[in-house]
Amino acid sequence: MGEAFTAIADDASAVYYNPAGIAQLDHNEIFWTTGSYYRSMPFTGFFSFIMALGTQYFGLSYLRLYHPIGRYPDKIDIPAPGINTGPGSLFEDPTSTFFIGAGYREHWYGDLTAPEQQYLGEKYRTFINRGFQEGQIALTYSTPLTADRSFLFGLNVKYLFSDAEYKDFYAGFNRGDEYDAWAWSLDVGFMYKLRIIEFLKDFNIAIMLRDVSGRVKRIKTGQEESLYFTSALGISMRTTELIQKEITSFSIDWNAVNDPKVFQAEKNRMRFGVEQWLLDSHFALRGGLVYFMYPGPWRLSLGVSARYWLGIDYAYCTGLKFGDKAEEESDSHWVSIYWMWGKVKRKLPTPEVSAAVEPISFAPKNGETATFKLNASSEAGIDRWVLNILDKNNNLVKSYIDIGLPPSQIIWNGTDNKYQLLPDGEYIFVFEATDKLGSTSSTPVQTIKIYTPVLPAVNKEALNQLKALLNQLKERDVREDNAEAALAKSNIEKLKKEKAKPTPVPPPGPETLPGYGTTSILPGMIPQQVTSAAGAGPVSVVGFPNVESGAIRSAYIETNQDGTKLFKVEYVTENTVTKYILKEMALMARTITDSLSDGSGYSINQIGINALYGGNNSLSLLVPVAQAQNYSRGLITEEQLLRGSSISLNGEIIYPNF
Repeated sequence: MGEAFTAIADDASAVYYNPAGIAQLDHNEIFWTTGSYYRSMPFTGFFSFIMALGTQYFGLSYLRLYHPIGRYPDKIDIPAPGINTGPGSLFEDPTSTFFIGAGYREHWYGDLTAPEQQYLGEKYRTFINRGFQEGQIALTYSTPLTADRSFLFGLNVKYLFSDAEYKDFYAGFNRGDEYDAWAWSLDVGFMYKLRIIEFLKDFNIAIMLRDVSGRVKRIKTGQEESLYFTSALGISMRTTELIQKEITSFSIDWNAVNDPKVFQAEKNRMRFGVEQWLLDSHFALRGGLVYFMYPGPWRLSLGVSARYWLGIDYAYCTGLKFGDKAEEESDSHWVSIYWMWGKVKRKLPTPEVSAAVEPISFAPKNGETATFKLNASSEAGIDRWVLNILDKNNNLVKSYIDIGLPPSQIIWNGTDNKYQLLPDGEYIFVFEATDKLGSTSSTPVQTIKIYTPVLPAVNKEALNQLKALLNQLKERDVREDNAEAALAKSNIEKLKKEKAKPTPVPPPGPETLPGYGTTSILPGMIPQQVTSAAGAGPVSVVGFPNVESGAIRSAYIETNQDGTKLFKVEYVTENTVTKYILKEMALMARTITDSLSDGSGYSINQIGINALYGGNNSLSLLVPVAQAQNYSRGLITEEQLLRGSSISLNGEIIYPNF
């Protein structure tokens, strides 16, 4: 992948690229890489052993690093008498057909011919920048820093020492002591895994700081100097959307070198990689590109992998020259073999989920809705959730799905995924949530019913008779009021006359006044006794036989001690659903208040309606007349009317879910 592996780092080679990635593994692993580089010279590049102990990971690795060619110096100074200019010249070679005179040259590429560049390049790689310069032994530790394993940390503690071949070469020039050295250093890596788009399996951001601390000590001379460090910043994305259930990866790395000896133009480079797994993640194709950000070749890599419990990787690398100043880079071949065993068994926390619905049956055709109440939580954090609604044949008809935490409520209007109203019947629903570790929990299967209730029509004839009765009651009360007013006036006159007599006589008490506390009985009505408001005592009220519909059983006026009046109606209904009985009662309240508003001058303060249903159930509604008038005029809704009323079932106050 063009070495763009900082933010992926999902095998034992992560020890080199980013030790934080080791904490992603769910197994133990041995990893070995070998290959050919400069002019097909074989060497062992890397060996690593990783052991997982729960959520803690430990590793032991050996690295024999190959130093890339790098760009040759722009400026060179050839000492006298020059190269191959005769006896005593530098690199005297009788077989060579050219010579290079002494002197300072400003531009390597511009002032030398191609054969001269190649010749000096060989000498540069032999005496200055040799392919192998050091070996490393590293102890690795890696662990997740969060419960959901989204933030990972890794550390290498390294011992560095001069390569034996490197020391032996310079020993032949009596300079071996200068190149016999050792050092210790630290590598630190971090990786953060997040999910920003639904179709992404992983979105990783990672940073690797190599050789952030340590010093080099030359064994023979005792000379010490600080190590320079390098850094890498990587971003990777993984998805299973391009090929179903197969992982596709994209990665980008930016690398920087903090070494004053390195040319400024060579201190930064970009790496790009892509990888596609196939056959249930047992076979992979990959490619990569390294851009060195200076007039040198780009490096193209192509590779394949096959793995089960044993994995084999092969990669081919070649240089791509863009421009005349780019040097040639020979092809190379790399092979990696790794063995995975001892899959780690983790007890992952499972999400806690719950779901309920209110009401358990509803009528979408009447504009009703059902409310699903959802809850999901997990120590690792909720990654995604789904609420599925199925019909009696287990066919999915409606689903709600999203990432992150679910909403506390979802309102369903009874439609399917195509927004078509579903037929009446019983449906089941299941709520499921998955956390960021991939653990899934679901609720037990629950049911919800869709139906279309048939509301019995209110008998218009009965309501008309009720209206006529109300008018009669109003006319009667007007007559009674007039009669009481006339009687009161007569009594006042008598009192005036009595006051003029020598011996005052007390006025008659209210209990002696005719008509006090009584109501007249209209033809065909049966007098009844009821109890008025507290302290008022029994008063006579008026009932009447059943009307033709058989729905209304009685209607009468009740006067309280404070003078307020209550109109009471009792009827029998065939409906058994509380919500729809309340709808009937609201309709009756509107009819009654309309009858009271016809200009007859009759007034009451409250309307009480009692519905008998189901054999022995009684549902009562007490409505302020002002509330009923606002409903009749369209100023408030039916629900607002009912919420502003007092409702009781079998004598106990209830608060229905409207």
